[in-house]
Amino acid sequence: MFKGFSHPKKKAVLEDNELTTGIVQHPVTLRWQTWISFTGHDIGCITAHNQREDANKIAKQIADAWSKGKYQTQEEVTAFIKSLPTDGVIDPLPQSIVMQLSQQALSARK
Repeated sequence: MFKGFSHPKKKAVLEDNELTTGIVQHPVTLRWQTWISFTGHDIGCITAHNQREDANKIAKQIADAWSKGKYQTQEEVTAFIKSLPTDGVIDPLPQSIVMQLSQQALSARK
């Protein structure tokens, strides 16, 4: 899991301007999906990859971009996320996995 920074709009559990990102393997497609969270509760998958290394690379790229403050506006963030490569459709995760990721995101800041 990687930490980065952004501007959350929801009530934050993480610090202001903080973003947590990581990867998870989808239980059905077996693709590695990158995810982000601005609050620790709002897990959103943004890319899907056939190779774990590709997903790790993207998660690190996301964290690096946020920690350097590269993207400040909603438009810049949206354009950045849309520019990230993906190998397929991003499938919804089961709720149990989303809850596990949320716990990981929240425990990462302790």
